[in-house]
Amino acid sequence: MHGALITVNCAYSKGITEEKLAELLKKQEFPEEYPYNEQVEVFFSEVPVSAVVSFCRKYGITMEELRRYYERFIKPNFRNKELEELWSIL
Repeated sequence: MHGALITVNCAYSKGITEEKLAELLKKQEFPEEYPYNEQVEVFFSEVPVSAVVSFCRKYGITMEELRRYYERFIKPNFRNKELEELWSIL
């Protein structure tokens, strides 16, 4: 299991898989069902940026795909200034 998913799943009895999270990001879909919706938010708000980038590399998710997902689904409720700074230098 990727280190990012340990953080994402630690507070939930039903964990999201790496493959499911990657699929959601690639398809630009936000899960409506609990706890997956909260776990996606945790991925963007509590996982270190280095682990997020590593996860994306592992699953072939581009920084542009990640940015679009963040802007659409996460930023309105949870800002991650470190991620935003990363995109500003890319």
